[in-house]
This record gives sequence, C-alpha cells and structure tokens, in this order.
Amino acid sequence: MKKTILFLVLIVGTYGGFAQYSFSGKITDKEKNPLTGVQILLSINDSLFAAGLSDEKGRFMIRELPEGTYWLQIVYPGFTPFEEKCMIQRSIHADFVLLEERNIRLNDVVITAKKSDLVKRTATGEIFYLSEKARNSGDPYRALREIPRLAVNEAMQSVGMRDGGKMQVLINGKMMHSGIAPINPKDIESVEVIDVVSARYVQQGIKHILNIKLKKKREPYLFFQTATRHDIPLRNSMGVVYFEIGNPKYSLYGRLAGNMIHKDDSHSDMWQRNTEYLKQSTGKTRNNSREFLGELLFKWSLTDKDFFAAHIYGRQNDKKIRSWGDGSFKTDSLRAFDYVSLHKNNAYVLTSSLYYLHDFSPNQRFEVTLAYNKNRDKNNGERNETYSGKLYDFLYRYDSERSSANLNLDYSIDWKDANSLNIGMSTRYINDHIDKVSDKVPVFLHKAWNSYLYASFSSKVGNLLYMASAGLEGIHLKAGDVSNGYIKPRAALSITYRFSKEYSIRMGYTLTNQAPLVGHLNPYNTSTDPLVITKGNPELLPEQKHQFKLSQTINKKGFYVTPSISYDISTDIIEPFGYSENDIFVHTYRNSGRFSTLSAGGTIQYHLKENRGSVYIGAYHLTDYFSGMSFKSSVSLSAGLWYSYKKWYFGGDIDYRNYEYTPLSRIRQLTPAYSQIQVNYNFTKDFYIAVALPYFIGKLSTETTTQADTYAAYHRQEMTSMSGRPWILLRYTFRKNNKSKIKLNNVVKSKEEGISL
Repeated sequence: MKKTILFLVLIVGTYGGFAQYSFSGKITDKEKNPLTGVQILLSINDSLFAAGLSDEKGRFMIRELPEGTYWLQIVYPGFTPFEEKCMIQRSIHADFVLLEERNIRLNDVVITAKKSDLVKRTATGEIFYLSEKARNSGDPYRALREIPRLAVNEAMQSVGMRDGGKMQVLINGKMMHSGIAPINPKDIESVEVIDVVSARYVQQGIKHILNIKLKKKREPYLFFQTATRHDIPLRNSMGVVYFEIGNPKYSLYGRLAGNMIHKDDSHSDMWQRNTEYLKQSTGKTRNNSREFLGELLFKWSLTDKDFFAAHIYGRQNDKKIRSWGDGSFKTDSLRAFDYVSLHKNNAYVLTSSLYYLHDFSPNQRFEVTLAYNKNRDKNNGERNETYSGKLYDFLYRYDSERSSANLNLDYSIDWKDANSLNIGMSTRYINDHIDKVSDKVPVFLHKAWNSYLYASFSSKVGNLLYMASAGLEGIHLKAGDVSNGYIKPRAALSITYRFSKEYSIRMGYTLTNQAPLVGHLNPYNTSTDPLVITKGNPELLPEQKHQFKLSQTINKKGFYVTPSISYDISTDIIEPFGYSENDIFVHTYRNSGRFSTLSAGGTIQYHLKENRGSVYIGAYHLTDYFSGMSFKSSVSLSAGLWYSYKKWYFGGDIDYRNYEYTPLSRIRQLTPAYSQIQVNYNFTKDFYIAVALPYFIGKLSTETTTQADTYAAYHRQEMTSMSGRPWILLRYTFRKNNKSKIKLNNVVKSKEEGISL
C-alpha cells in the first residue's frame, strides 16, 4: 500500500520509467560453436545492475530490465571481451560471436591507457578516476589525494577545496556524515567534483560538492578504526574510535570522539582611541576546552528498492578562555591599569533523524528525511579592570536554548545517459530562547519558519552540457517584537563546452539569499569591554548575492590547470556597522548598500609519474568594492608538494592571503594563514604514524585595524602555542569482508551547528 501511495505521488513525469523488457541472445565462436558459461553483464553508470550465463546451447536471457542505457560486457576465458553501450527501449534479441584472444608482442613498444588520466567533463564539474595505486592504498583519504583541487590531509582525515569554499560530501549522490573513513578505496568507482551546485544545495551556502561513487556491495563486513593525536609539548589532544558492522540487510555505524585543548596561549598588543580617550594594553589569552561527541547510525535494507536509516548524534563542549594584561588609559590624565577577563561556555547539541529511500529503478529515486534538534548554550563573561587600586567589574551571562525540526523530500530521475531531473522541498522550523540572565531583561524570542521548493535539470547537446536550477524560499522571522516575512529566489545556471577530452570551458551563475543569523538579530550587548557595545539588529533582512564565473579546465600529460575569473555582487549585505555614543563605540549590523568582489587567477597541479605524488601552486588577485569607498586589493597564494616513496610519505602546504577587508576594518596576515610540513610512515596499509610541524614559517600572526566614525582601534595577535609545535598521530584501521557492505551509505547527519552568539 505504501509503495502504491508513493507511486501516485510521483507518477507525473515518470509514466515511462516502469516498463520491463528482456535482453536475450546466443553466443558462439567464429566456427558457430555455442559457448557455455559465458558471463553477460549489464551495468549502469559503472555499477553492475544485472548478469546472466549462457547455457549449453549458448543461449541466455535477462528479464525485467527497465528502460535505459546500459554498458554491456560479455566475458569468457580465452576469448577477447566484448564491450559496448546498449540502449534498451524494448525487448532485444541478438547473437554474438566471440574471437579467441591473441597475445602479440611488439618489440620495444609499450602502449598503456590509464583510466586515472581520464577527466570526464559534466555540465557542472569534472569526474575523476583513481589509479590502481590509490585504489590499493587501503585508506580513502590517501586515495583522494590524487584528485586535483582537493585539499586532503590523510592524518587529520580532512578533505576540502583548495579555494576554501564550503563543500558538501555525498556518497553515491546521497548526503552523509562521517562516511569517508569506512570506505575501502578499492570500492570507489569515480570521484566527482561539482563547482556549480543545484538549488537544492544553494540554500545551505554550499559552493562545491564532492560526490564519491561506490560499487555495489552485497556481503557481510566489519570496519573498525581508532586514532590518537597529540601536540608536543601538550596543547591539543584527540582520540577517536569508528566502527561499522553489518551485512547486506542491516548495518550499525558508530563514532565516539574526544578533543582537548590545554593552555593554548596567544599574545596581543592593542590600542583604542576616541575623541576623549586613548587606551593601550598588552596581554595574553589562554584557551582550555574539552569536546566530546558520539553518534549511532542504523541502516536497514527493507527490500531491494527500499531503505531506512535512523541516526542519533550528540556533542558536548566546555570552553574556558582567560585573558590578562596591563596598559595605560589617557583622558585628561594618564593612568595605569591592569585587567583580567574570563569567558566560560558550556554547550550541547542533540540530533535525531529518520531517513527513507525508495528506488523506483536504478535511475529513479525518492528520499525523505525528518530530523529534530535540541541544543543549549550557556555563556558567562566577566572582565575586571583596576585603576589606581579602584576595581571596575563588567560581566554578562547568557542562557540560550534552541529547538528545530526539518523535513526534506527529494525526487530525482536520470535517463538517456545525459538527462537528469531533480525536484524537492525542504521545511525547517526554529525556536530560540535567549535569556540574558545578568541584566534580568526579558527573554529574547527568535522564531523562524522556512519553506523551500527547488528543481533542477541538466542535459547536453553534442559537446555542450548545461544545467539550470531554481528555488523559491518563503521565510517568516519573528525577532523579539519585530516580524519579517518575505519570499526570495535562488538559482544556478551552468554551461560547459568540451572542445576535447583535455580542454573545456564553463560559464556559471549563482543567485543566493542568506537570512540573518540569530547572532545578528540579538539586541542585547555581548561585550565585556567597557568601551565597546556589541549587539545585533532584529530588523535585518536577508542579503542577496549574484556570482558570475568563467573558468577553463586543461588536463594533459599529468598537468591539471584551472584558470578562472569570477565577479560577485552582494546587495542588502549584512555588514558590521559602528558609531560612537557618549564616547562608547557601538558595534552592530545593518543591511547596507552594495558590495562586490572581482577575483582572477588559477591553479596548476602536476601529478608525478607512477602517481608518486603531486605538486601544485595557486594564485588569485582579489579586488573588493564597498559602497562609498575606494576599492581594496589583496592577493591569495597557495602551494604544496606531496611525494611518496615505498612506505614513506612527505609533504607540505602553504596558504597565504595578505589582506581581508570589511567596511570597518582591515585584517593583515603577517604570516601564512596555514603552513605545515608532514611525514607519514606506513607500517602496513592499515597502520601508520604521522608527524607534522604546523606554522613552520613563523608564529601565526595578524594585525586588525578598525576605523568607524570617531572610533579607531588596532589589534595585533600572535598564536604563540599553536605555532611551531609538532604533533604526532597514530591510526589503525581494520576491515573484514568489506566487499559486501550494505548498499545504503551514511546518508543522514546533524545539520544543527547550535545556537551561539
């Protein structure tokens, strides 16, 4: 009955997707002798869908095949395999003749064709294939290092884009959480990097998608992994355990992790100036924190076409930040002072999710996700300043709670090799209670109701590939006594032209609308600095952003080159806004004018021979345009080299941008924002040690200057403990019968990051 209801809901536009056909025929050798036991394999998108064997008369028949495009393979020992694309739109009968395999040796001539050198262009990105060395590496992060433009750290099990854009990881096109670690790289069919995301993901601020496609698995399996990492001397310590156990019918995945930061010190020099005063100080800050998280994910294959998952996730964080120092305060006279401040934060997030997937056919699916989130965030801040023996005490205390619920429906269908349609909806409700206990002011209530409808379509005409996607979002916000309701569009458009297998060009456009964060709306002061008030603005509206991007992709003889130019236009931007009031600087937010950024540059990456590693360099020039201000320029540079030799792996990365701007301030990066050299040694494929030296160039340091109205400030910060302190990591992985994993991967995760001011 449930399947019937789903069928009726989705019958529009899919009436032709359920017809069943047969594929039959006879297989002989060139002498017309029937061949017995020949394998006939039908695959869709590199995954096996159906198979059969020829009988004693060479005959075979495969029934109940849905309409679609298949890759046909006929395999028999001693004979040359037969492969070709096969369109099934009706029942087909065909006879095949296999030729005996011939081994021919050509003197001094070796011809090789590696699939890992192939880059397949799509309407929105590229599809890459791993080398045999990567597939046999035993570690999915180790394997993903081959993929251009990805920033992968095997030891930290992190993967992101080199340009820093927010990325969503998918497995077989499904959203997932912590699902890369259990993957055996031998099971990876392909890796797709998507640069122009559809409206489904635009709403979440996602700029890139990493889609890892796996082979089907159908047997029992066991996965276990544990790791620990420590700075020397002790600063940051981490321990984690993963496990997954199951069979083709059921699976249970779990993770338990803990992270501790101990005496993470930084040094700062600063001054603040207004019409009536000049305040200067030098001080130190020490951060101590503990974080624990755990999750369980149960997966159940109800039938060959129906899947169910239940997920629970919890995270708890305790943080304590202490600052101290001294300085001078000048008004009509000069006075010395010293200060001590303490900030405590205690927060937790609990999430539960239910997921259902129904496959109408290998190319047609329907997904439902229902989630409920609960979290609490307690903040206590206190700052004591002493002038000539007189004590001034400034404090705040917040107790914030959030409840939220999500419902997502998504339907997708692919047909005729290049056509794809995706439609869906997402609904979310948020209820926040922000209680500033210290001032005994009324509780600030923030509620939001969000409904989002989206659709996308992609196809191709010859060598021209295109994707068009649009979404419409209805939002109702209530921040305190202020209510706002509006309907905002989102859209994405991409056109790619493939000149050859090695060269393509892409034009893309994205329209987004981002609602204000609760921290932007909160009207209460969150500052303990007596000279600064920091608060939100409950009347804020969403900010709108248009992005236009032109890029090229060139890959040849190991090189992967991606020059690009992009222009971003933001209107109604939520920007920092400041003014002086009775010599107190008020820092808040407003929807103000227009902001745009022009970025031009590119990356060059070269894969060393035999996939022993890679070297890359990237450079971009950025120009920021603020309303009523002269333009601001900056440069972003990145470079890295990774090389493997037997059981050793050596490498390093550097990422540097000289300036970042807001309408009020300029941040100058005195040292690279990231620099690290690392050495790994693999005792076995499943057990390795990693040693790294972060920020080896120098202490991570920044300078921030602020100018607004009559107020000016300067702040220089050095991360003394974080810089130049090596760390060591041990990781062990155990897999058993991994070839038979349940078809459903880790498809649900916590989207709730928690309420935080």
